[in-house]
Amino acid sequence: MMFLTISVSALLFILILIIFYNKASVADAKKKRLDAIKKRSRNDLDDEFEKPFFQRVILPLYQALIKKISSLFPKKSGASNKKTETNLQLAGLQLAVNEYNAIRIVVFGGFFIGAFILTLFTRWNILNELLFVFVSMLLGMISPVIFLKIKINKRQGTISNELPDIMDILCVTMEAGLGFDAALIKIGERLSGVLVTELNIVHTEINYGKPRKDALKSLAERNSVEELKTFVGSIIQAEQLGIPINHVLKAQSEELRIKRRQRAEEKAMKAPVKMMIPLVFFVLPVLFIVLLGPTILQLVKQFG
Repeated sequence: MMFLTISVSALLFILILIIFYNKASVADAKKKRLDAIKKRSRNDLDDEFEKPFFQRVILPLYQALIKKISSLFPKKSGASNKKTETNLQLAGLQLAVNEYNAIRIVVFGGFFIGAFILTLFTRWNILNELLFVFVSMLLGMISPVIFLKIKINKRQGTISNELPDIMDILCVTMEAGLGFDAALIKIGERLSGVLVTELNIVHTEINYGKPRKDALKSLAERNSVEELKTFVGSIIQAEQLGIPINHVLKAQSEELRIKRRQRAEEKAMKAPVKMMIPLVFFVLPVLFIVLLGPTILQLVKQFG
């Protein structure tokens, strides 16, 4: 009797499983899919709210304002715009000339509005307030230009410092049997940096059909670094004369390392001279006050 009960129960279980298996599997798949969508949406929303207030609100408004103002500028191709475009390219900024001019206007307006608001809470006379507003407007005009120059100098210095190591790696990979294009691929896979990014652009241009000579010349024109121009000229000349490129790279990398060492020694020699200004204006007056202050007070107390 017990065996019969177990058999009937097993048979009923198998029949129910066969009848409802497809519906249950479809319902389970739908539930998993909905849970995954809910979880993904919740994570995206959480990630969005975890960003700082500046990135969520201020930065999009600023970018929209820049685009709106830049659309008001006419697109000209004069000498001034060409120079500005070159400077933006040298600084590594992916900005159009109109966008840069819009940023300058926004920065100028921010300095002016900030200075005007500050003068409302001060008790200066009208001449001091006008002088303060004028100086703020002047800072608003020149600060984007100074920032761009600092960006250019920093980027060019980074390229000059990275170039000897890149040339050594190029030399080693080419001595191992790889060609110039394959060596560029290996550098892009293993390293990162400003110069590596530029070399990746060179490799992409070569893959798109641009001659290697023209791609290397574009590299030198985009960055305007003397060491990089010499590097490009050496590679082009070695290809034209049939000289092994790795020999040229090895000799040139040693020369660049010597120049880099000389630049470091030059900066070290300039450091004491640059330290004189804060030493004279900030350190020595405080030192004199600490050492001579009590003596002067005693003299004033005795002979006053």
